[in-house]
Amino acid sequence: MKKTPIILTVFAAILLAGCDLKQDVAPMPTFIGEANTTIAELLAMHTIGSEDSFDSIPIGSNIIICGYVTTSDEWGNNYKYINIEDSTGGIQIKIDNKALYNRYKVGERIYVKCDGLVLGDYRKLPQLGLWANGAMQPIPSFKTYLYIFPDGAPVGEYPAIDMTTIPAANNIPSTMYNCRVRLIGATFVEGGMATFSDPGASTSHDIKMADGTTITMRTSNYATFANEILPVGTGDITGILTRYNNYVQIVINNPDDLVGFSVPVVRQTIFSVNYNNAFNEGWTQTGAGNPWQTMVNNNFSGFYVNPAVNEDYYLISPAIDLSDIESPELSFTHRAPQGFDPNTMMCFYTPDYTGVSSSLWIPFNLSAAAGQTTSNDFLMALPEGAQTSTFRLMFHITTAPSSWYLSDIKITGVVQ
Repeated sequence: MKKTPIILTVFAAILLAGCDLKQDVAPMPTFIGEANTTIAELLAMHTIGSEDSFDSIPIGSNIIICGYVTTSDEWGNNYKYINIEDSTGGIQIKIDNKALYNRYKVGERIYVKCDGLVLGDYRKLPQLGLWANGAMQPIPSFKTYLYIFPDGAPVGEYPAIDMTTIPAANNIPSTMYNCRVRLIGATFVEGGMATFSDPGASTSHDIKMADGTTITMRTSNYATFANEILPVGTGDITGILTRYNNYVQIVINNPDDLVGFSVPVVRQTIFSVNYNNAFNEGWTQTGAGNPWQTMVNNNFSGFYVNPAVNEDYYLISPAIDLSDIESPELSFTHRAPQGFDPNTMMCFYTPDYTGVSSSLWIPFNLSAAAGQTTSNDFLMALPEGAQTSTFRLMFHITTAPSSWYLSDIKITGVVQ
């Protein structure tokens, strides 16, 4: 029993002496073998039909292609596929995995053993994968080790093919589809007006080239940038050239693929009113008899007041933080059924509220046609002095013979 600790100590010493305490770094994967077929030669083995079609690649044919990865699903705009490209063409490889960017990185060289796979097309876009149920299917993720072999570290993005015009779909060779292209002098038709994708489905947006030809950009509603506004102006767009039947399309990895455009100024609603609960959310009022009230129905949603002669009624907003807002604008709609009177119906603001009577109230000039009984829209850019964290609005009516209705009160601006 006394010898046991000695034996254990010696054994532990041997183990420690044989261990390298430095962190192990996995070696870069390498492929033993060579490509014997170009991507163009592979594509020539399949004739694209009028409907989705395919050609099986026989087992034992020993077809090996090699290309560089040009797509990434990191931003959610490419789903269950990678594109690879060599000097002769590009091909889309369907893989049943939702995070392929962790395994196949942009600029990494990939070898593909094609034996047993299927070369087909989806709406005339060439694809490599499997065939089942009348359509191209992805390679199961757990089987990719049989076909796809990364080789070495990424070497940078593959050079793009410059395009200044967009030919008809059938006039573009199949070898050019699935290749990385750069559209020179492109303009988004809906730039500054629409988001990259609608919330419910992938969305197409037209791009016009300098010569008047057009191409469609396709964006997934699952893309991380789907809710961003399309850029404005003219610039260059780099992405993968695809097609959907007779429509020529481009798919980007992320907005960094757009160069030279202007970022649109997007105004946001900084402040609005919940008229169902306004007086519990910071709005206050003063005045006797007939104070300010809220009304919410199918015809109107807002504040209103029925004044008594020789009475003052003040409606004051909660504090509104505008300290980090660029170009704030105030807007609202107002109506006086028996005619608007700017001397008795007034709107003010204060940059620093200390009380109804002690604050410095700065007036806005409100107007409406004499005897106006319809709604009037008011829009005013707030001055620089209003951009404080204690900004408040006040509506004041006094000695007025008519009720006054206010709705759609909001402040918009650009968040810094």
